[in-house]
Amino acid sequence: MRRTAAVVAVVSLGLLAAACADDPPSAPGEQAATESTTTTAPATTVTTGGGATTTTTPAARGPVTLEVTEVARDLEVPWALAWDPSGALWYTERTGQLTKLGGPSRNIAGVSPTGEGGLTGLEIDRQGRMFVMYTSATDNRVVRLEPDGSQKVLVSGIARASIHDAGRLRFGPDGVLYASTGDAAQPNLAPDASSLNGKVLKVDTNNGGATVFTKGHRNPEGLCFAPGGRFLATEHGPTGNDEINVLREGFDGGWPGTAGNGIKNYSPSVAPAGCTVYNADLIPQWKGSMLFGTLRGESIRRLTFNADGSVADEEVLYEGRYGRIRDVAVGPDGAVYFTTSNQDGRGTVRGGDDKILKIALAR
Repeated sequence: MRRTAAVVAVVSLGLLAAACADDPPSAPGEQAATESTTTTAPATTVTTGGGATTTTTPAARGPVTLEVTEVARDLEVPWALAWDPSGALWYTERTGQLTKLGGPSRNIAGVSPTGEGGLTGLEIDRQGRMFVMYTSATDNRVVRLEPDGSQKVLVSGIARASIHDAGRLRFGPDGVLYASTGDAAQPNLAPDASSLNGKVLKVDTNNGGATVFTKGHRNPEGLCFAPGGRFLATEHGPTGNDEINVLREGFDGGWPGTAGNGIKNYSPSVAPAGCTVYNADLIPQWKGSMLFGTLRGESIRRLTFNADGSVADEEVLYEGRYGRIRDVAVGPDGAVYFTTSNQDGRGTVRGGDDKILKIALAR
C-alpha cells in the first residue's frame, strides 16, 4: 500500500443526490492556483494572493493568514481522524487499515470493504482505548480494540448494504459514545424501533450493547458537539434535501416520510460528511463555527449561528480545490485537519490522493 506520512507541500487556500449518486467529477486543478472570493460571513472578505489566503474580519479581531499543508498522502479513502491522549493523530482507511501518523499501521480483522462500507468510524477515549466501526461480511458493528490485538464487539447486527452504511463515532461531553447508522437502502428500517438502522445509537463502551438515541435517519455521516453540548449532525437526503440537524434524545428525523427538515438544508445535494465545531484559539475568526466536509459539493462548509441557534451564515471553502472531502476535525494544536475521498470510486483522483491536509496560520 502506498503511504506517506509527512508534511510534503504548502498550497494556497482555495476558497450523490446523496452519496450514492454523484455529479460528474471535476477536472484536477493546479494546487497552487490563485483565486479570490467573498465570504458570506458578515463583515468578512477573503482574498487570495502570494500563495496564501488572508481573511479580513472586523478590526477587533484583525486579519489572519492561513495556509494548507499536506500531512499524509497516497492513502485509500481515509474516513475518520482522532487523537490519542498523547496528542498523536490516528486515522482509518476504508480498506481496513488503522494508522498512527508517522507510526505503525494495523489491519483490522474482519473488515469487508465493499460498496460504501469498510473501516469507517474511529474514536479514542481519555484512557486511550480505541473504538472503531466497520462493515463485516455480515453486518456493521462497533468494536473496542483490546491491547492484545483482539476485539470486544460492543454492537453487532446493524444491517449492511452497498450504500447507506453511515459509520461515524463520536464521544459526547457526557462521555457517552454515539454511533450513526444508515438505513442500508431499506428506508422502512429508519423508523422501526426494533432495528438498529437509520439511528444514532448510544453505545455502552464497557459492557457492550446500544440504545436508540434518535431515529428516522437516512445516512447520517457526521456527528459533532458544540462546547455547550449542542449535538449537530449531517445527513444525506434523497435527490437533494441534505440536512444539518440538532439532535436531542428521542429526535425523529422523519425518514422516509419526510426529508429536508433540518436547521439547514441543501438542494441540489452537497452530500455532507464529517463535521466538527471549532473551539480552539488558533483561528479565533472561526470560533463557534460548524465545519463539515462535502462529497458531492467538494468543499468545506463553515456555518455560523445566531444566538437562538439558527444558522446565521455560510462560507464555502476550497470548492473544487481538493475534490471530495470526507472528514474534518480539530487537532490539539488548534489546526483544522481534513481528508480527501477521491479514491472512493466517485471522485477524480489527483496526484497523491487520498490525503490528510491541515489548515493553520501561515508561517
